[in-house]
Amino acid sequence: MEPITTALAINAVVLYLAKKLADNKGISGFFNDFTDASVAWIKPVFLTEEGKEKEVIADLTADPNEQLNKDAVATAIAKAVKKNPDAEQLLQEMAKVIQQNEPSLGTQNTITRMQMGNLDDIRNGALTTNIEFVVYYV
Repeated sequence: MEPITTALAINAVVLYLAKKLADNKGISGFFNDFTDASVAWIKPVFLTEEGKEKEVIADLTADPNEQLNKDAVATAIAKAVKKNPDAEQLLQEMAKVIQQNEPSLGTQNTITRMQMGNLDDIRNGALTTNIEFVVYYV
């Protein structure tokens, strides 16, 4: 199995959480799928000390298909990993569980985008084509 990048792991967690919320399984349904150590690390990212949903989770619960809500959760997770680099291993473990439970959420599609010169470049024979690979996670 290929190593999972941090960005891919975060994306998998966000998509899995959004799916759980869309299926009305709630945040506790999400937590049930992971080890105690993983839950202990990520729970404060999502919940207050009183156990109430933080705004990013409340927004995602209200509309789990909204990309802005997913992005906010991804940012919250990325900040938590930045503050605690040791947590990256827990994030990786979560991503592996997600790949096992929902393989489609841990996959990536590669889309090739060609960047062409303008019309004058083509006429003058000075066309240069840059090909870049952009990875979109679905």
